[in-house]
Amino acid sequence: MTFIPGYHRSINTTQQRLVASIITCFQPIYDPGIFHYSQSIEPFTLQITCQIWGDIGRVVCSEVQAGKTELRFDPPQGITTDVAVANEKLIREECLYVKWTLADILGQNDQVVITLSEALYEKRLGRQKEFIVWLLDRLQIFGYRDLGSPFSRVNSAPTDKLDKHFDFPIQGTPAQFGVMIRQFASLLRNQTESQKLLCQVSLSGTKDTLQIPSDANPVDIKIALAKNQMTINAHLLPSSGSLLRVQIRGEKTVWLIWDKIRDELEKLGWFTLPEIPEPSKTVEIKVEPLQIETSTPVEVWMMIPNVGANRDIVRFWYQGLTCGQIATRVGLTKKTILNRINRLRKDYGIQIVPYRKSNFIKKPKVVPT
Repeated sequence: MTFIPGYHRSINTTQQRLVASIITCFQPIYDPGIFHYSQSIEPFTLQITCQIWGDIGRVVCSEVQAGKTELRFDPPQGITTDVAVANEKLIREECLYVKWTLADILGQNDQVVITLSEALYEKRLGRQKEFIVWLLDRLQIFGYRDLGSPFSRVNSAPTDKLDKHFDFPIQGTPAQFGVMIRQFASLLRNQTESQKLLCQVSLSGTKDTLQIPSDANPVDIKIALAKNQMTINAHLLPSSGSLLRVQIRGEKTVWLIWDKIRDELEKLGWFTLPEIPEPSKTVEIKVEPLQIETSTPVEVWMMIPNVGANRDIVRFWYQGLTCGQIATRVGLTKKTILNRINRLRKDYGIQIVPYRKSNFIKKPKVVPT
């Protein structure tokens, strides 16, 4: 398995709102499972990890113009020797399925580490694929649809029919939600495309009711428009607020009904996204020439900005790996690695990205006075 490069989608929203929606997807109610996130030092970037396999890449939201944001998935970082060795038992049991390899028998320790690293990286790419599929599915609840997928679907015919269930927590009681949805449905009927919308609000085990007691729990709502149907069961949560158990069935346009309900809930303050602050300002890091000359090789590659796989590429370059070996670890092609090294050398100089015969920067000669 190799990383599918170039997956990005331009979405009509702000960086803050898209990142906030992604973070909301990690609430337990949306079943993130073994996936976790942490906020990167880079603005609007989330580091994604798997509880078992560690780093599975990053989610990057970058503004391409006002009100339009690009969603991008970066691959996991390359596997270091320490990480490969620390996870050796797990890799052998879950990836290689063998206790000993030919390289073990022949005592080729370097080849053993390479095999472990490649197996772990493949596993992380597989977990990243599962994460992307999960996230794109959950983002539909918040209005982000038709994002496509970087992975082709095998033996699956395209369909416009939906039958989807999801949960959605809100503030307010089930009774308040029932009153709100009935009034909101009346307003929707004033719109041309929703004139035939039907809305039924009932208590558990009863038909449509005109009066909703303030302590009603649960409350059932049925909404229908043409071939589209939506059922919502609202019941109290133990702490506060209510949980909406939503089922939508019909054509893809049924999502538009849910979007209007969710937007109305947000206007009422019954649903809010986490606040993502604007980055204060970009911090410019200046490197003095003397620092470059006296740095050890391990420190030098840290001077490359941690954008994409650039820093890992230079780090592996210092370790003496070939372009092909680096390509395997960062999920790019051999030609791309060579071009990237040449470009980084041009941008940062030969002292930072040396030629192969000058991997280690020598200390400057002491000139006698």
